[in-house]
Amino acid sequence: MFDVLNRNLRYLFVVNFVFAFSIQLITPLFPLFLSELGASTAENASVISIGALVSTALMLPSGLLIDKIGRKVLLIGSAVVNMISIYMMSQVSTWQQVFPFFILYSISWTLFIPARMAMITANSEVVNRASVFGVMNTSWPIAGVLSPIVSGYIIELMGWNKVFYVGAAVNILGIVAGLRIKGSDRSTNISSGRGFTELLGAQYLPTLLIFCVYGIFVSAAVGGVNQIMPLYLDSHYNLSAQQIGLFFTLQSIITLITQIPSGAFADRYGRKRTLITLLIPIPLLLASWHFIHNWWILLVLNSLAMGLWTMTWPSVLSLLSDSVPSRFVGAAFGINMTGNRLGQTIGPVIASYFYVNFVQTSPFLIAGGIFILATTLALRIKETKLV
Repeated sequence: MFDVLNRNLRYLFVVNFVFAFSIQLITPLFPLFLSELGASTAENASVISIGALVSTALMLPSGLLIDKIGRKVLLIGSAVVNMISIYMMSQVSTWQQVFPFFILYSISWTLFIPARMAMITANSEVVNRASVFGVMNTSWPIAGVLSPIVSGYIIELMGWNKVFYVGAAVNILGIVAGLRIKGSDRSTNISSGRGFTELLGAQYLPTLLIFCVYGIFVSAAVGGVNQIMPLYLDSHYNLSAQQIGLFFTLQSIITLITQIPSGAFADRYGRKRTLITLLIPIPLLLASWHFIHNWWILLVLNSLAMGLWTMTWPSVLSLLSDSVPSRFVGAAFGINMTGNRLGQTIGPVIASYFYVNFVQTSPFLIAGGIFILATTLALRIKETKLV
């Protein structure tokens, strides 16, 4: 499957795997860590949302920096920031002390994601771009299969501090792999005021706004579900950290199996058609949390819902990269990820509000409704190809 990847993309795959491993080692069970430090549901959501808010504010500047200082520099910088922030979280004793380090942790994501997507675009062709994104995206579920199991095991055996130590240490491998990426990727095209004005002109702005708002919707839905799910499973079913981690692990296994075919299908049958088809079943699967009270069944249905969502990634990323000239790709991804991070900011707040003030399954119903809105918006995406 790796024959579609050139040398740079293969090293990027390693960087991506390491980053994904460190992120998924911590993020899925992070609400439990904050609860262990004494944070309430609302305080839990506030930490995660403020980190996402800072990340949102910096996402577009990060996209603009790609063409000025280079994708390689941002990739390595993200690994360094991620390593420092994770280690520092191992030293806290109250949930309030987590704030600055979680913000730094969120910034590492801001540096990494636009640079990663811009590098994939620069090292792929229009005709097979969705397939390349599909192959590259498998690094996330491969890491996701391992991380929650490892994290849950370490938490129960040795406590949270050791999880942070492992998460910080693996970033060294990402830094080494990033240094092996070759080539100069700096550009001055987007740095000029005229270039940025052109990007935000009438030709591109409507399309970029659609992708931005779409990102807000789906990220708010997924962010809210992932925020509440560990708390709900803990309180309603009294599951252990390892059992809760299984929800994220199975989701990653399904994503690993389907990511490459989803990219190939998008290239063959149409990226927009593939996107819409994958989105349609998700609201029903999320709403099932309100009606089903067997956590094993919920494990399967949640994995299907999140698996379908991750299968949309190659289609969305390819549609976005094809919608603007190559000189604007970094900034376009920055705008798109601004929407994604904004969704991740408001999603946990919305979900925690409904979780506390209404029935505990209401966040899942809300998430299903948000996905319906995202699907209607996706229908407005134009499938264009710019060479």
